[in-house]
Amino acid sequence: PKSNKSFCSCTCLLYTLALIGVVIAGGYYYINHGCDLSNEHEEMKCSVIFFLRTMPIIMNWRIKVIGLLANWGVVDFKQSMQSYMNTWNMNRTLSYTHNITQAPVLTQEWEYNGFKLYSYTPNEQVGVSNQPVVVHLHGGGGIMFSPKYFESTIRYLADKYKIKFIVPDYPKSPEVVFPTAHDICVNAVKYVFENSEMFSVDPKRVSLSGDSFGGNAVLYVAFKWRELDYYKKYDPLHKLILIYPLVQLVNLELDSYKQEVNQRIITQESISIITSLIIKGDLDLNELVRNSSLPLMSQYYQQRQTAVPELLPKLDWEPSQSMVDKYSHYADTVLDPYASFLFQTDFSHLPPTLLINAGYDILLSEGLLLKQRMEESGVDVEHHVAEKIFHGFFDFLIPGVIHTPTLIGFDKMGEFLQKHT
Repeated sequence: PKSNKSFCSCTCLLYTLALIGVVIAGGYYYINHGCDLSNEHEEMKCSVIFFLRTMPIIMNWRIKVIGLLANWGVVDFKQSMQSYMNTWNMNRTLSYTHNITQAPVLTQEWEYNGFKLYSYTPNEQVGVSNQPVVVHLHGGGGIMFSPKYFESTIRYLADKYKIKFIVPDYPKSPEVVFPTAHDICVNAVKYVFENSEMFSVDPKRVSLSGDSFGGNAVLYVAFKWRELDYYKKYDPLHKLILIYPLVQLVNLELDSYKQEVNQRIITQESISIITSLIIKGDLDLNELVRNSSLPLMSQYYQQRQTAVPELLPKLDWEPSQSMVDKYSHYADTVLDPYASFLFQTDFSHLPPTLLINAGYDILLSEGLLLKQRMEESGVDVEHHVAEKIFHGFFDFLIPGVIHTPTLIGFDKMGEFLQKHT
């Protein structure tokens, strides 16, 4: 019978097994990464990273458990998924679609410079040369996830809109710090251009997309493409799609950070941890980032504050010289226009851009500022706010069901990609 009692019994058993697995995985993680558990700071760092990298996997696993129980006839899939989303205050309308895991898409695995790269080609496009392509740089705060985590979404988009996607992997913090991962993303895009015949893509129609941290990486690639004259050596980038991008690391007190409804998925605390790990590979900067005081240690503070006062308001205290000596390098990094793109002075070289923000997201305010900066530079930018949905909706895609605001966001992507192709 499809009863709540059966559902609870089965899920409790499976969750117990999952918890045992997490404990074993945690022990392996601490040993494999040489965590010194006698050092309180090192233990905290390892614990935070393990938690951040494990929780999304557990959430994803719960969804798969619901699907498994539904296949066994123990629970009703739609009701169980609605119950799951209600726990995240996502009690909105569900729209059904075909089973995305069975989307007729050819998946291939490649290697570039020691990293994995995955291509997703709609079956109708297999063997067709000079196709348009979207290179997607995945999100995860620069510290977690891999292309495979986003595979359901990418397969769905490739199949529905009949366009090839290529998704490269890149190294994560704290194993590397800024800008290592970003530079490897640049190399991945170069690899696609240099091997356009192998990938059967048209080098004049290579677009980039990225969600969250991946959106930050997309902007990094786009600005480096101009700075390093890659647009002459190869071709200009065709289009950009920025999905709730992280575009500044300096002010965690913007309006959207202050609204409680926006704190469901990512919070001020999680962004400060992520920034500290990206910039330094440690948690030392966490408090300074959280209270938005790290920029005070930078030699560029006054210059940046004058240029973008709405992003970098004046603070009423002076750091000591010892603090400046200790943190100035990291402060310079967060004020770098290649890390916090709202400090860029000219966006005019960017190709047509689609900017998508989530309505319930702490990154909404900086998305609106980015839109303003782009428009001031004359960029052809389209902006869409996915109402009543949270940060991370790009990967909230479940076999057999899709959240309505997510579907609308995907349709915006499809319409944008099909223009001028």
